[in-house]
Amino acid sequence: MKNRMMKKVLIALTAGVVVAVVAVATVIPAMAVSGNVTVSGTNNAKITISVEDTSAAFGTNLDPSGPDSNSSDSVVDFQGTTGNQGSYYVWKAGGSGNTITVKSNKSWNGTVAASENTGTSTSMTVASGAMRYAEAVVPTSYSDAAGGVAFQTTGQAWKSSVAKGVNSYTHFYSLRVDWNDDPGTFSSTITYEVTQVP
Repeated sequence: MKNRMMKKVLIALTAGVVVAVVAVATVIPAMAVSGNVTVSGTNNAKITISVEDTSAAFGTNLDPSGPDSNSSDSVVDFQGTTGNQGSYYVWKAGGSGNTITVKSNKSWNGTVAASENTGTSTSMTVASGAMRYAEAVVPTSYSDAAGGVAFQTTGQAWKSSVAKGVNSYTHFYSLRVDWNDDPGTFSSTITYEVTQVP
């Protein structure tokens, strides 16, 4: 009888130990692990320029008296009243000017130049100021057109230290046809050049 009692006590104690062990095991914290991803990339310097209309057709019926141009583009004319002044024809592209857009992720400088006339009029030359441009505001008179920036055959400063981003400009081109200009054709190429600032 005594042995049976001891066995029951031992069994009870053993069971108690087992329960205690199980209870301790449930408080062990969960493990944590991590994984890494290395990210790399290079943003390169980039600059682009786009010219909306690459052909400025003034017309084939121009003369100093100022008849309306027969060009399919939007061209208006203004007559002068002093001395040999004839007409200035102003090319407005589709009607609202020619848009030049520069996109750059660094600041930039810009130049513009026009090649010398390769047409047959010997006096309507770029060097003599026969072709000019106005930015943003369209000329509305002979004097307005004559007051525009005269193109040069070598690059002249157009923009300086422009902030990075997207910038658009509107240009209107003016062509002089005075009474002392020789009859003939006019042909020139305008070149815009943009360069990022180091």
